[in-house]
Amino acid sequence: MRDLITILGVPIDRVTTNNVGEITEKLIKESNKTCKMVFAPNVEFIMSAQKDEEFFNILKQSSLSTPDSIGVIIGAKLQKKSFPERIPGQAYFRKVIELSDKKGYSIYLLGGEPGIAQKAKENLLKIYPNVNIVGFHDGFFDENVEKEIIKEINQLQPNILFVALGAPKQEKWIAKHKNELKVDIAAGQGGTYDYEAGKIKRAPKWIQKIGMEWLWRLAKEPKRIVRQSVLPIYLLKVIFAKDKTKGKFDII
Repeated sequence: MRDLITILGVPIDRVTTNNVGEITEKLIKESNKTCKMVFAPNVEFIMSAQKDEEFFNILKQSSLSTPDSIGVIIGAKLQKKSFPERIPGQAYFRKVIELSDKKGYSIYLLGGEPGIAQKAKENLLKIYPNVNIVGFHDGFFDENVEKEIIKEINQLQPNILFVALGAPKQEKWIAKHKNELKVDIAAGQGGTYDYEAGKIKRAPKWIQKIGMEWLWRLAKEPKRIVRQSVLPIYLLKVIFAKDKTKGKFDII
């Protein structure tokens, strides 16, 4: 039984960084190559879902959703509920990498700019020498190349497919192809490969712990101000939602 908090209709699991590994193993063992979807909703996800019914419905079909941002944590508190901790997509990614290193679970990296996934793999191997990354491909492909990518993935049959195409494209891509993908888990990963490849630096640990990583990223990427501007609207919607279990269809 999942322990969920629903924010504007989007279900998010009350989990910790420690037990997402156990949950992932359980999903792998019970799947029999039936693709389970794992997402990391943040405020932008939730707000996009209020206007995009396809995205909204996809997020509701996840087998695991981790609370990605401080805005999600605050949203729960406004409902007099709480998440044990914030678990960004990269934290989930690293937990799976650790599992692969210790137990051999296989991983495929899809997405990112050309060369980024490969560089991420090289960097990860320096830290986790036994990590089992069986393949990778960048996120720039047409329909014909896409068919070849899916063919390669299905030949390799990785336990976990990470997809970094940006939201909501990556979630929609996973949902569209989940019935043909021979993987146990497909997880959206946003910009994780950029961090792992060293293209972008994460905020220092103390900034992460006080929930101000969004400000660090804003300082590094001022263009993100447009994306961050949805936060006040989001907070008002959470406060004044008529029925917090139904989402966009019941918001004042």
